[in-house]
Amino acid sequence: MNGFPKDRREISLWKKLSWPEASEPPWTLLSAALTVFALFVCLAIIGPAFALAATGASALTPFELMASWAAGMALSIVFVLVSRRVSEVSWRALRLNHGDLALPLALIIGVAIGLAIDLFINLADGRFLPPPQVWGLQSRGALSLLSAALLLVILQPIADTLVFQAVLLPRLRWRLGPWPGLLATAALYTLLHHLVFFQAYNFYHIGWHGFAWPMLLSSSFCLVKVYSRSSLATLVARIGAGLVFFLTALALVSG
Repeated sequence: MNGFPKDRREISLWKKLSWPEASEPPWTLLSAALTVFALFVCLAIIGPAFALAATGASALTPFELMASWAAGMALSIVFVLVSRRVSEVSWRALRLNHGDLALPLALIIGVAIGLAIDLFINLADGRFLPPPQVWGLQSRGALSLLSAALLLVILQPIADTLVFQAVLLPRLRWRLGPWPGLLATAALYTLLHHLVFFQAYNFYHIGWHGFAWPMLLSSSFCLVKVYSRSSLATLVARIGAGLVFFLTALALVSG
């Protein structure tokens, strides 16, 4: 497949987003799928088991669930970075470079995406609620706030970007085509989000927060990755959105 022309200013935004992958990623579809599965295992099994062992509890409270998800995200980050360090080619293919989007602008774009998604989902649902990941925000005071900030602003943005935008997206776009690959990546993210955070859905509208929220989130940052050709710029944008989600949640629980 051909890469972008040297002067991208000569092509439209739609064509930039529709351009195929410049080269085949140096990992297989199976390897990309195993990376997604590893994230699921870290979030659904290892993280909760660690939280139960650390607290000695027989069941996970909302705070311990939030902490377990934070631990699972951290483990998945380590897994991706270690597994892609096996070769220089694999490491470079993660595209942890500046790409075509300035990082300050990427942050602003991420904030705008976060505000738009928060506003749309909460207005559609008829209630303003924090994201399901931090539904235990008030349970342990300052410790809960620290865990929520760590999860939403740092750990989840890094884990999501590495697994879905850096590893899975280029492989699926190469295999399925630009738009089908992007939509498949967003759909898999939505499925994982639903399977992992289902315990919070007793308090949420499953259609809006269980499916529409993660689908919009993943699609938006897949587009950022395709446009910028940079996982680093995508990560910075995702941090901007995570900051919006955390501040919104903080305002809701303290209001």
